Amino acid sequence: MRKISHSCEVHAALDTVWKLLIEKMEQPHSYLPGVTQSRTLQHYGNGLLREIKGEGLLITEKVVLDKTHGEVRYFLLEHPLFTGRVVNRVVPSSVQSPVAPQVLTIEVDWAPKDDQAERMIRSDLPEQIQREVISLKERAEAMEAQESKPLTTPYAFGITMALPFADALPRVHQELQREGFGVLFEIDVKQKFKEKLDKEFRNYHILGACNPGLAYQAFGVEIDIGTLLPCNVAVYSVSESRTVVMVMDPVAGLSLVGNSQLNELSVTVKQSLQRVMAGLHPFTG
Repeated sequence: MRKISHSCEVHAALDTVWKLLIEKMEQPHSYLPGVTQSRTLQHYGNGLLREIKGEGLLITEKVVLDKTHGEVRYFLLEHPLFTGRVVNRVVPSSVQSPVAPQVLTIEVDWAPKDDQAERMIRSDLPEQIQREVISLKERAEAMEAQESKPLTTPYAFGITMALPFADALPRVHQELQREGFGVLFEIDVKQKFKEKLDKEFRNYHILGACNPGLAYQAFGVEIDIGTLLPCNVAVYSVSESRTVVMVMDPVAGLSLVGNSQLNELSVTVKQSLQRVMAGLHPFTG
């Protein structure tokens, strides 16, 4: 049995890389050169039995998913040249740092059936494995760059943090406090929907953020500004390891008042909230 492997660091969220490994399993023709056709023969609870064709070869393999260990394992059942297995693995490089890169590995453990297969293992296979790993790394990091772009709507702006909801939420509180914002209330939307409607929902908190000094200035200009306060911050999960933080755009919100004396103040508040987002930026992947 010959074991060949290649590993590299991937600067992307764990679930981004895992998603690609699943896609590679489901669409091998998009990832493996020479594969022209794939067919699922049977589904299991944790994997499948499939048949793939390409370059004159017909291969049958059993695929086993082990998300706990970050592995997709391919066991060769029928192959004209080899016996053995392939493991695609992604694990965090550090469990202490939530923004540490992932380590991606492809490990081939094959036994050649003849001299031709032996020559392929010695000459072609190491480079092919390396190309596959680098290709997955590039795809994952491109997806990460897209996910990390600032988020904007006509009435809000924000970011996607490469952190689970439970880790992201306290960091949002910390950055708001650092910028002088207190949280007047916090609504657990998921809990409320379950309590009032018996409906399931994603993790979603609404924070009522208020900077007392800036709020005092606003009341001095427009007494009814309380109808637009405090400034709501939405924090919600989009996956197991990603959390969106969106904040109301005070320039857009206060423009509804139609009082030009609020223009400068609204810009000041927005700049303050942008600094909150900047403080969270190191956790965007």
